[in-house]
Amino acid sequence: MTGTMHVADHQGDTTHTWDTADPSTVQEIEEIFREAQATGRLVYRQTSDGSGEQVRLATWKPEEHTELFVAPRLAGG
Repeated sequence: MTGTMHVADHQGDTTHTWDTADPSTVQEIEEIFREAQATGRLVYRQTSDGSGEQVRLATWKPEEHTELFVAPRLAGG
């Protein structure tokens, strides 16, 4: 099972992929997750009804949550 993580940042949109059959790719995504959480960024997945749901590393299931989006935390004013 493969998955994709889209990271939006100052460099644009970067796409990272993983394959659950290759533990090293899953570890790379886990590291991106840790970095995103440490810097206050949010990770989301699209649910079956089309809405978004925040995902944390502790709740991430690589086999099920195969399309992730990392966005900066935005503040309104």
